[in-house]
Amino acid sequence: MENHFGKGLMAGLQAPHADTATHAANFCSDYKRGFVLGYSHRMFEKTGDRQLSAWEAGILTRRYGLDRDMVMDFFKEGSSCTSMRYFMAGYRLES
Repeated sequence: MENHFGKGLMAGLQAPHADTATHAANFCSDYKRGFVLGYSHRMFEKTGDRQLSAWEAGILTRRYGLDRDMVMDFFKEGSSCTSMRYFMAGYRLES
């Protein structure tokens, strides 16, 4: 059994830009979820802006047709819900 999530995560960590919805349609949901999380983590490392990376993850989650709750769980931070609010703002924007 292949680790599609891990492959997507590694691809997202190395991607210079996000894939289009058309290109992402070629991959399974696990791969796309990994890509979104890897790409948003890379964005956080480059910018230091956790809210921006959560916002971008929200946009990509909607664009790629992923289950919102499956991706949003990665942005839960203890008692702070700031990242989740930014994730939802990005998710709602891409409609």
